[in-house]
Amino acid sequence: MAQLKDGTYRQENTTRDARKEVCFAAEWLKQNGELKTKYDNHLILLSLENLRDLATVREYKDMANRQLYTLLCFIGDDGHSLHIVCRYTGLLLNAYRKLHYIYSTQLGTQVADHDPSLAVSCKVSYDPQPYYNPEALPIIVSEELEDVPEYRIIQENISDYNYPEEIPGMSLHDSQMRRFHDCLDAATEAHLDEEDEQMFAIAVLEHLADGCRQMGLPQAWCARVAAFYPRISENVSRDTIESVFRSAYLKETLKTIPLKFTRPSALLTFKTEAYMKEHYTLRLNVMTGTPEYRQNALSYGFQPLDQAARNTMAIKALKAGVESWDKDLNRYIDSNLIPRYYPMEDFICHLPAWNGKHDYVGELARRVKTGNPFWEDDFHKWMLSMVAQWLGKNRQHGNSIVPLLIGPQGSGKTTFCSRLLPGYLQTYFNDRLSMKNDNDIFLAMSGYALINIDEFDAMSKSQQPILKYLLSKHDVKFRPPYGKTMEERQRFASFIATTNNRRPLVDPTGSRRFICVYANEIDNSGNINYDQLYAQLYAELQQGRRYWMDDEDNQRIIQQNDQFQRVSSYEEMILRTYLPSDETPAKTKAVLVQDIMNLLAARFPTFTITKGTDMELGRRLARMGYKKVRRAKGSAFVIQEIPSD
Repeated sequence: MAQLKDGTYRQENTTRDARKEVCFAAEWLKQNGELKTKYDNHLILLSLENLRDLATVREYKDMANRQLYTLLCFIGDDGHSLHIVCRYTGLLLNAYRKLHYIYSTQLGTQVADHDPSLAVSCKVSYDPQPYYNPEALPIIVSEELEDVPEYRIIQENISDYNYPEEIPGMSLHDSQMRRFHDCLDAATEAHLDEEDEQMFAIAVLEHLADGCRQMGLPQAWCARVAAFYPRISENVSRDTIESVFRSAYLKETLKTIPLKFTRPSALLTFKTEAYMKEHYTLRLNVMTGTPEYRQNALSYGFQPLDQAARNTMAIKALKAGVESWDKDLNRYIDSNLIPRYYPMEDFICHLPAWNGKHDYVGELARRVKTGNPFWEDDFHKWMLSMVAQWLGKNRQHGNSIVPLLIGPQGSGKTTFCSRLLPGYLQTYFNDRLSMKNDNDIFLAMSGYALINIDEFDAMSKSQQPILKYLLSKHDVKFRPPYGKTMEERQRFASFIATTNNRRPLVDPTGSRRFICVYANEIDNSGNINYDQLYAQLYAELQQGRRYWMDDEDNQRIIQQNDQFQRVSSYEEMILRTYLPSDETPAKTKAVLVQDIMNLLAARFPTFTITKGTDMELGRRLARMGYKKVRRAKGSAFVIQEIPSD
């Protein structure tokens, strides 16, 4: 990195050999005159080639830097190319194909094609401002060959204009770039005689904007690209560039609006809608209940449409000559004209196809080290039910099962729960839900995909039946904060829980809702192939695999959960820990009351030792028929322990 920034690497390697190249994928050595791979670095080099000018390279560089997989990004040796380095785990071919598709899609242009191999390299370069992110995520792919979709440019309907057809042999994006630069060349040639740089920039800009309008190119996109042209951007502000394009396109925008007999209020509504569609893509996130926006041709990610963003939109609309105030824009944003966006359904439906060979769900379940022979199958059903819940597959019932992970402190329970969703969906994971406020619970059930009830045993005895009631609901009805009427929202959330308490259940009638499993250790090492994990679940649902517990499953779960029921009475604790008095062998050794108390306290969290506990326990043991013996250290009873599981 240091030598790339100061140019020493390029200088040292160019003086000796003008064709010197650097290979990121592997380290090489010579043996018997042949190059052989010494070490695989698990790095992949992607390149954009034949870019128009340095400004264009920097534009794509800025977009590439925003991608989560970008480890290193720098300008190529010729000044007309861009190189991107990413990490990967799995098969090289799969990683290359997937990264090629991701970056081509996100950057909106074709990444250069080359044969994916460890020998791919690029010429030594110099970039004073390379991008380097050591925390970049590695792309995770299978070791077996996967099907990856081919890159195709998808043009969203973000404008009222009809884009021109592609130039034969060119993609839509490249066609647009070619048409834009044709307009730029024509505008530049028309004003070459202008000696004043500022006047030249203004004249070229106005000529360019009118040409782009006639060519049918999108306004916001053209304004952005024009801002990267140095002779314009160095003499004219960004606001001026956008203003010139808005003025040039205004005539075309108003052509679609019937002016003659239209009332002013209707005309304003038409203008507002046309302006918003041209400059923004809006959607309503049904889980968060919040509108989200993306600036057309300026950004690739959606952001929550908060009050600051709304105010900015209103100011820009006024600057553009659209006499829309806050209430006018808010009326449009908060209307049914905005499409609804279902995050979890969108995630599931855009996954690659499951390879059909490997059981990724079973692999995940086996990370929980338990002796429960039914855990893997029960966990699989719960995961299927969770995905079915996201997709709204069962409109009558919700996911009524809760895996309850029981284990010692530090065994990895909470970490395992949080890793069930990929990093970019952690927004929809909640592990801090308060069960004391009904509105918080209802909002969480419609606003989160997975809720972890951490420290499950901290729930009061009255709260567990409430949870049992909520688990069976598919939709939730409540009045949201500041709302005036009751609303019905779809439930998306499934539940999972953790506890250190060996006996957390307090309601025997509702124990079938909980898949209790004790695990001393949970393996949270390595990566999870989320794409294939959820692709498998989706494929199995499509195939009709059962995702609910039948009567036989419920009876089995009730029986196996008996050992996890909370015990309150001394007599029941004693009988769960020691043989009954009439079954105790005569030769059994007497045990001190103090030792009996210590064992009961270790097995039952509800057993607390206070002043007088030893006397009360002694009376209960005597009433139950256990033989009392006097010892020097105190009272003892002839009693035999039942080995714990």
